[in-house]
Amino acid sequence: MSGWNVNLTNLRDILADVYWDKNMARAKAKEAGLNPNLITISDNPIVTWFNILDHARARGKVGEVIDVALKDYPDNAFLAAAKANALTVVRGADIATSVQWQGGSDEHARENLEKLMGEQSTLLPISWLDTGLMKAKSVVRVVLKGGDSGTGFVTKAGLLITNHHVISDKSEAAEAVIQFNYQKSVRGLDLPTYESKLAPDQTFATSEEHDWTAVGVVKDWRKKGGCEGLELTSANPKKDDFTIIIQHPAGGPKQIALYHNVVTHVDAGRVQYLTDTLPGSSGSPVFDTNWQIIALHHSGGWLREPGTKLQVYRNEGIHINMIILGLREHNLYTA
Repeated sequence: MSGWNVNLTNLRDILADVYWDKNMARAKAKEAGLNPNLITISDNPIVTWFNILDHARARGKVGEVIDVALKDYPDNAFLAAAKANALTVVRGADIATSVQWQGGSDEHARENLEKLMGEQSTLLPISWLDTGLMKAKSVVRVVLKGGDSGTGFVTKAGLLITNHHVISDKSEAAEAVIQFNYQKSVRGLDLPTYESKLAPDQTFATSEEHDWTAVGVVKDWRKKGGCEGLELTSANPKKDDFTIIIQHPAGGPKQIALYHNVVTHVDAGRVQYLTDTLPGSSGSPVFDTNWQIIALHHSGGWLREPGTKLQVYRNEGIHINMIILGLREHNLYTA
């Protein structure tokens, strides 16, 4: 697998999402100038697209594969980033193999969503949007040495919270920067971005087991970011609650997953939910509808119900109470 890289891994997942049917995948490979008869086409789209891209990589035709997809999805920023070999974002655990999903089948999930949309009011005060925009200012893009990226958020105490698999030690933190305001304007233009460095020599704590890292941010972050930071308080998320994730999917501009999102499982350490994310969303805050943080997003992806065309994004976050417990153990949380 020499020559395979994280750009190809993330491209594989995107193509497996949009061309999940093996006949579609075969047709797109042929359209890109590849011979599908030389490629193992599987019922598993992840396997299929790994085989197609690895075959294309060996023949210098990955660009042609991306061009075929861009014809179908010309506005897909992630495909454009892959074309520039810039889809280099940090990935979490593989939801299909490394995470035990507790939420039931896709059919059950869909029925559950329909029930929720019928039983829970979707009316919210207009000020709810203002609160969300204020919260979003504290969500940052984490850029590592070499250009890989993830998501994180800054707390009122001046801590960056992200995943251990995004920043695993002090040396990585010392070479990383966080970017505030990495997003688009209402006209689709890039807004001014402000960078801050981290201060791991002053404050640093991490947990590989629970996949979180807390690191100090240099003192001028409030002025640069134009925000006060997010408050961490104990939370009590429940099954069927709605969730909201503010994130930098695939290392791109800030986005929000706002609707059709629901908690499917909660235990002492993990919260699982249905929503849209991509690699690069690792480290995002997961909010409830009161804008309280309930989890730190750390892995996600999609699984298709065998024998059906149903697809639901399944995601998992670290329960915020677990992170608060860890911060207390390191004397970083006093509330």
